[in-house]
Parts: sequence; structure tokens; C-alpha cells
Amino acid sequence: MQLNLGGGAVPRLLGACLAAVVLIAAMVAPGSVTLAAQSPATDAVSATRADAPLPELESFAAEVKARLRSDRALQANYTFLERREEIEVSKLGKVSVGSTKTYEVYPSPDPGDTYKRLVAVDGAPIDASELEKNDAKHRKDLEERQSSPEARAKHARDVAEERRKEHEAIEEIFRVYDIRLVGREVIRGYQTIVGTLEPRPAYKPRTDDGQVMKKFRARVWINEADYQLVRAELEAIDDVTYGWGLVGRLHKGAKITYERRKVNGEVWLPARLHISGTGRAMVFRTFAIDSTTEWSDYKRFGVKTEESYAH
Repeated sequence: MQLNLGGGAVPRLLGACLAAVVLIAAMVAPGSVTLAAQSPATDAVSATRADAPLPELESFAAEVKARLRSDRALQANYTFLERREEIEVSKLGKVSVGSTKTYEVYPSPDPGDTYKRLVAVDGAPIDASELEKNDAKHRKDLEERQSSPEARAKHARDVAEERRKEHEAIEEIFRVYDIRLVGREVIRGYQTIVGTLEPRPAYKPRTDDGQVMKKFRARVWINEADYQLVRAELEAIDDVTYGWGLVGRLHKGAKITYERRKVNGEVWLPARLHISGTGRAMVFRTFAIDSTTEWSDYKRFGVKTEESYAH
């Protein structure tokens, strides 16, 4: 998932935190990151007693891990709306939640080619001429990536490197966390297994993502029928820093909630992500953040859908 919170160090810091959330979520429901409100499908479970024995951790984790990339191809088959409160940072480091922007998202199996088309700001539609200008720029960017054998080769290397890092980060999850299954709860008609992820104190992360993960503990709700994430709640157990703490710092106690729902009875996609907490930017500027991103209006992605934004 691409997390673009605007320019500046604090958005990059929060982006790193949210990326860690997505990676933790990937442990139980990897792939796409978009939710749409749906009724429980036929795999909703209600027969197992709440006090029945929980699944054996090792086999349960193996089932989860086997599905780690199962959503990627399906994600490329949907367009959706993304509505988010932008995080803005002034030249002097003042952080605030700014305008609410709505994007039409046209995904790609290559995350770098995903197009987030800005269509409204604070509910006001973007002018048609501005839309066409942005569409033309996106088409030009795609053409440049394919303009020569050298450009195509470089793009392929970049994609391969990004996927390598993603694989390493997913593997890191199972090294960073002590994972335990602690109970059952019903959420929106789905019976879920509740799990906790507690950072291992003695483990030294091998990746930058692992460094961020170790700053959070998590509680997750996994649909028992298909091993997919329904909800994740994370809390920072230590300050999360960017630029050695001189550029940005998110304080201990920050909370992040991430929710997913089943779309068209076939794939779990995200619906809502909320982050709240305090921090410091540029050494001396303190800030408080309470920001929400929502996803909705999923549609099957085909040639006609793809062409619709270009005219």
C-alpha cells in the first residue's frame, strides 16, 4: 500500500508507522489495503463456542503465512475511493490536519504505477481541466517508464527491489513479535480469533521496518473461517523517531486502528484507518494528530474503467 501523507518529515515519519501497521496486518491478511462496508458473507462463523479450545498457534500461523500474498492480484482488479485528512507541515515545522481530499484510485500489480486521481477537496470537485492535466501527467509518467530498454530495465529493478524489501519486512514480523492467540470475539457477524503481538525485548531488528515494528504492540482480530484480518489495534510503546529524532518524533502512547471488510464476498479490503497521538517536529514544534483515512466504492477494474479517467 502506498502511504502518501504529503511532503515533510512528519508525514514521512507517520508514513513509516502506517507502513508498519500494514505489514503487521499482512501477517494475518496481507495484500490490499481498502475497506468497503459489506454484509457478512457465507463464511461468517457463529457455531464455535467462545470457550472452545483455540487453534494451535504453529498451524494457525502457517495458514496465515501461506496466504500472505493472496490479495495482491485481487487488489489490482478493483478501483475505489480514498478519502483522507491530509497532514500538513509548515516551513517552520508546525503540524496540522489540513483539508480532506478524495481520490479515485486505479491500482496496478506494480505499486509504483497505481494512480491516485484527486477528484475533490473538502467536498468541492476538482475542475475538469485540472483533472485532464493530472491524467496527462500520469500517462506521460507511464510512457517514460517504457520509453527505452534502459528505462524498462531500471523500472524492473526498482520493482524487484521493492518486492524484496516487502518480503524481508514480512519475514521480520515473525522475528520481531511474540505472537499469542488469546480468545474469540464476534465482529460484524464474523467469528474471529483474537491475537496479541508483543515485541521481543532481546530481538535486534534486521530492517528499518522492523525497527518501527518493535516500537508497537498490537492486538488483531482474524476471521476464523479464512485467516483474514478484520481489525488491528496498535499502540506505540516507545517514541518513534525520524532523522535520529532531530527531524520528527511520534510519542509513546500513539494509537492506530485499522479495519477491513469483505468485498463482493470474495476478498478482504481495507475500509478505515485512524491514527491519534502527539509528537514533535523540527526538534521544538510539538503537535497533536487525529487523522482518518477511509476507503469505499470498490468496483471491478477493467479496460472500460481504466479508460474512463482519460477522457
